[in-house]
Amino acid sequence: MKPFNLLDTIWINGHLVTSSFARFGQRVFAILVAAILAIWLIGPKTGAGIFDLAHYLVPAEARALILGADSAEILTADESANQLKFWSSNPQSIPSIAGPASQIPGHLVDLSAVDRSILRSENERRAVAEHLAKKFRISFEDTLHYVNQAMVVSKEVNLDPTLILAVMATESSLNPRAESRAGAQGLMQVRTHVHHDKFEPYGGPLAAFIPEANIRVGALILKACIARAGSLEDGLKSYLGAPSAASGVGTYTHKVFLEREELRNVARRLGGSV
Repeated sequence: MKPFNLLDTIWINGHLVTSSFARFGQRVFAILVAAILAIWLIGPKTGAGIFDLAHYLVPAEARALILGADSAEILTADESANQLKFWSSNPQSIPSIAGPASQIPGHLVDLSAVDRSILRSENERRAVAEHLAKKFRISFEDTLHYVNQAMVVSKEVNLDPTLILAVMATESSLNPRAESRAGAQGLMQVRTHVHHDKFEPYGGPLAAFIPEANIRVGALILKACIARAGSLEDGLKSYLGAPSAASGVGTYTHKVFLEREELRNVARRLGGSV
């Protein structure tokens, strides 16, 4: 009979424990890989940090095999994601929409949709921003940014900035993350499944949640709708996606007109405009 040896017992137990840890580690690793793949497949809505980790750990070739897609398509999607991330971090560098807007004949745009004199002063813009911040209970910094963006974009598309702001306020209550059941997204509630091509310069449809991109694409669509419809009111109905919608009190167009007039009054009264 082999004499009892404490060291053998410790070694044997240690070996068993090590084996148990190895099996446990394999299971954890498998779960981690599955979680990373799930996060990547779901997309960036899970959070930028987690998505970036999954994106980094799962190469394009592997994702192509998983999704049954061509590697070139996956790499193109990666480039779009990188571009989208760049615009999110550098909104001041976002491309102008002036080029596409210039292709819409200006003489077809209802003159009541154009105003180059409103919101020109800092006092006007700040007054309107304060008004919107209180009305929608959001930060003054955010509303001032949207007002300034509306001013910049209004010059690119040659529309009244208070009209752009009125559409934003009516459509989303100035919530850049707003999303409707019909698939309309962002500040101006652009339907990305219809206008996905217009977001390509900004990194793809997810750019609808980048305020600077959403305002530009929304304003471009609004100008096209007004030019095509022949009047501001009919253009707004077209923008809503209901060209035959009724007019009058309580309708979409009525709400936009009221919002616009309210903003213009605030600008003139509190902004010191004459």
